[in-house]
Amino acid sequence: MTIADLAEHSAVTLVVTMGIKSKDLPTTIAQVNSDYILLEPILIDGRTVGFGSSCTVDLLYIQEQTVFGWRSVSLSLTKTKGKVYYKIPLSEEAQPYNRRNAFRVYIGEPMKIFVFQHTGPKPFDVLVRDISETGFGFISKEKYDVSRTIRFTIPLMGRKTLALAAKIVRREFDEEKQTYSYGCRFVEPNTALSGYLMQRQRERQQDKMSTHSPARDKR
Repeated sequence: MTIADLAEHSAVTLVVTMGIKSKDLPTTIAQVNSDYILLEPILIDGRTVGFGSSCTVDLLYIQEQTVFGWRSVSLSLTKTKGKVYYKIPLSEEAQPYNRRNAFRVYIGEPMKIFVFQHTGPKPFDVLVRDISETGFGFISKEKYDVSRTIRFTIPLMGRKTLALAAKIVRREFDEEKQTYSYGCRFVEPNTALSGYLMQRQRERQQDKMSTHSPARDKR
């Protein structure tokens, strides 16, 4: 997709990364030009958020249930008719966007998720494939819209649970199995999630070590 495919007043997301931390900042397209776009500014306490040279910014746009992204875009502040906007030059084509480079832990377990609909949250049983610090993937026979908000909880030790919220960013249909495969991005970071992922990874490694360890000589 190119800049010509973008529509004014449509929603976009800026993925701002500094070091190992990233933040999703939603905004809208104010103007589309031949080689650049203007975005509505993101305000905190009435002040426009700026991005330093130490940040990298990806621009995400959803078209026909697919998330497209421009990586490491150049972003600057500009004033037009007395109003401040973000200006982003876009000369290259966007590509389907995912975050599979993030560290993922295979789960492969059935879980219950709650999909938010106009009538409220509705529970569904799905198969959770994997979880990373940025999102998770699951399989279901149900069809959900991209950008739909979902919530689910992960059981922890000591009867504790970890509540997570995410948005669907990718959907693929398997004709042979007649199931949908979904990719989701967490709405906000959760510090407890890192500990859970590390614990699951340690458990996987211990299982592999015990499975492949040589039998002891009983003589």
